[in-house]
Amino acid sequence: MSEPDRPRDAASARLAAGAPIARGAVVASLSAVVFGFVFLPQLLGLALAGISLVRREPGGRRPALLAAGISLLLTVVWGIVLGLLLKWWATSR
Repeated sequence: MSEPDRPRDAASARLAAGAPIARGAVVASLSAVVFGFVFLPQLLGLALAGISLVRREPGGRRPALLAAGISLLLTVVWGIVLGLLLKWWATSR
């Protein structure tokens, strides 16, 4: 890291170094909010959150649980929308 990128205190350094998988899970889950019509970000966020929880990353429990919650919520919403679309399609013939 170059000098301007280096964290100034120990707490910032711990935060910057800890839980890269959990942060990736949060990013994937939040991208699923934007790309909600695609099912892959929800699965990726859920998988990364699970990996982070299994590895017990320091400082990664809260972001991993947040990512898992977002992913599960969006998966349920996606399933409801898909079910409603299939019901509409079946009755419109």
